[in-house]
Amino acid sequence: MTTDTAKDGEFYSGLFGWGRDAQNFGPLEYTMFANGERPAGGMLKITPEMGEIPPNWVVYFAVDDCDAKTQKATELGGSVMKPPADIPNIGRFSILNDPQGALFALIKLEIPEAAA
Repeated sequence: MTTDTAKDGEFYSGLFGWGRDAQNFGPLEYTMFANGERPAGGMLKITPEMGEIPPNWVVYFAVDDCDAKTQKATELGGSVMKPPADIPNIGRFSILNDPQGALFALIKLEIPEAAA
């Protein structure tokens, strides 16, 4: 997440040689980064409705079942910030905190071999 997707998109593309593809998901624009054909990351602009959030990175762990792993995380002491939800043509994701408060996300990709 960033306050300036154009500037940060140029930075990360230049630094890592990533391609960029901006897509609209409802009112939000999400930029997908790719290392050749392989997904490498994504970027979202911080909106005023999100409040005082500094630019940040969130690590995503690919899982075989987002709902089940989200439930398991809560059983082990984690907490849910965003319950499982679908991203059209991408997969199903959730955002959590571990027991110490560190943020992470889970995702069940629709095409997992693309991330391999």
